[in-house]
This record gives sequence, C-alpha cells and structure tokens, in this order.
Amino acid sequence: MWSRVELKTQAKNLLKLNYWLFVLGGIILSFVTTGHISGSGGLKLNYNANSKNISDISNSIGDAFSSDQKDITYDFKDSINEITGSITPSIAKTIIAVVIGSIVIALVAALIGIALSVFVFNPIQVGAKRFFSRSYEARCDMGEISYGFKSNYLNIVKIMFFRSLFTVLWGLLFIIPGIIKAYEYSMIPYLLSENPDMDMQQAFDESRRMTYGQKWQIFVLDLSFIGWNILSSFTLGLLGIFFVSPYMCLTKAGLYRRLRGYNDYKY
Repeated sequence: MWSRVELKTQAKNLLKLNYWLFVLGGIILSFVTTGHISGSGGLKLNYNANSKNISDISNSIGDAFSSDQKDITYDFKDSINEITGSITPSIAKTIIAVVIGSIVIALVAALIGIALSVFVFNPIQVGAKRFFSRSYEARCDMGEISYGFKSNYLNIVKIMFFRSLFTVLWGLLFIIPGIIKAYEYSMIPYLLSENPDMDMQQAFDESRRMTYGQKWQIFVLDLSFIGWNILSSFTLGLLGIFFVSPYMCLTKAGLYRRLRGYNDYKY
C-alpha cells in the first residue's frame, strides 16, 4: 500500500539532496511530454466596463440592425462583385499557390513534430523516467537521460509509439475511457527504463497489472498538485520550474517504485 502524504514527503526530502539536477531533469521531462515547460504562466484577460460603455455598445448594435436591410444586401453584393471582378487569372493562380503552399507547410510541420515526438522525445522521456526512478537508489547524473537511445532504441520507439497511439484513439472514441487508458499505460515508460528489451505485450500487460485498482488513487494524487500549479501561475511559471515540476516527477517516480514493490530510497 502507499499513501499520497508518504510519497510526497519522500519526494521533497529527496529533492533537497540534489536540487539543481532534479530541476534540470524536470524541465526536460516536462518539455518532451507536454511540449512546454511545466508551470508556465497562463494568459490573463482583463477588461473594464461601466454602464455607459454597455449602453453605447447596445445603441450601436441597435442602430446597425435598424438600417435598411436592402441597402446592406446590395452593398454586400457590390463588394463581392468588385472583388471577384478585380481577380485576374494570374492573381487567382497566386492565391491558389499560397493556399496550397500553406497546407503543405502545415502538413510538413505536423509530420516533423510527430517524427520528433516518436524518434526523439519518447526515448528522452524514458531516459528521464529512469533518471528520477534510479535517483531513489543512488545519486544519478544527467547521462541517464540518453538511456533510451543507447538501450534497444527501436524497441523503445515502437512501444512508446503504440502507447501514444492507443491513448489518442481511446481519447477520440470516449473521453472518460481515454483518461482511464492513459493511467493504465502510465507505467510503460518506467518499465522500459528498467527493461528496454521487454516486448510490447509484456509492457502493456505489466503496466495494466500495476495500475489495476490504483487508477482512482493515482488520479487523486495528480489532483493534489492542482494547488501548486495554480500558485505557480501567479509566479509566471517560475515556481513550476524550480519546485513543482521536479517535485511531481520525483513523486510519480516514487509511486512507480512502490507499485513495483521496491523499498524506500537508500541514501
């Protein structure tokens, strides 16, 4: 059995032992898993309005709708005719070329993003999970981050790709089952960080076994960090970078070790 308090206390104690290294590891893991550094500040929208402003806006809208509808229709048609009439064949070709070029660029960018995620970010994620997990046993260095590239790289790429694919497909079909499957597959990167040679069926089965009956508790563990993430937004993400992210990474690594049956950290 495990408890949130125990895991989080252990993570905070471990964080003090090698603080800056864990901060760097947290930055790397957050970037490769979410595409941005965890804890970055959110966008705030502020506006000021009083009764006079609202009244002015309402009057303007009312005036617009009280105009002669036929005049508006004719003006719109005239504008369309003027625009279409001024488009020569050469301009039309240019517009089509720009549109097609934009679509091609977007597709190429999407393919590059997918390729980076599959062949670069996923192996880095496995290495980062290994870094945080093994930190419970001994003082690790950042060399662990490259573990996924040095140990059965193609097998790691394949299994992590199908993990992402299955999670996305479940999410597209049904939202709640998609979330459940995401938790069910959550231990796969940790398993590969210990045994990169395990086959895909074994990795999925073991992650399913480890999270069986534990998904709700893991979900609540994630919820327990919401307060920290909200507080981080007020610091423009600085608290997330320098505390929340490494704290969460160590806590989740501790959870994996507990579900795996390992003892507490040894130093």
